[in-house]
Amino acid sequence: MPLYTLASKKPFPEQTRFDIAQVITDVHCGLTGAPTEFVNVVFMTGYHMRRGTTLGVNGNLRVGGDRTADLYDRLHKQMHEGVAKAASLELPQVLLTLIGVEPHWVVEGGMILPPPGEEDDWLDRKNALHASIGIAQLA
Repeated sequence: MPLYTLASKKPFPEQTRFDIAQVITDVHCGLTGAPTEFVNVVFMTGYHMRRGTTLGVNGNLRVGGDRTADLYDRLHKQMHEGVAKAASLELPQVLLTLIGVEPHWVVEGGMILPPPGEEDDWLDRKNALHASIGIAQLA
């Protein structure tokens, strides 16, 4: 979590997909403080797009905790601009939607995700659990 799902009619080149995923990770983590390990980016192709749209981006993000409406506004603006630039598209060609998800709706690594701002304790507990059953730890 977060999960960013990107849809387009035709696939983007590998380097462009990498650049887009890097922008999404950098913007999301830079503004929210979430660990980079939480960011998931999925590219899907073969989708009919709205007229004038080349790339659709849906971001599912945890709500609550230390996140404010201003943070989501900045996240939307920086993500929209960054993804458009990385994809070499004009802003109107990128449709970006952010969807708030309650943290307790998501299970990652066998554990319910914490509210935003409480990741450190969650990672410590997850690493201890995984160490006890022999699974590699996250940073």
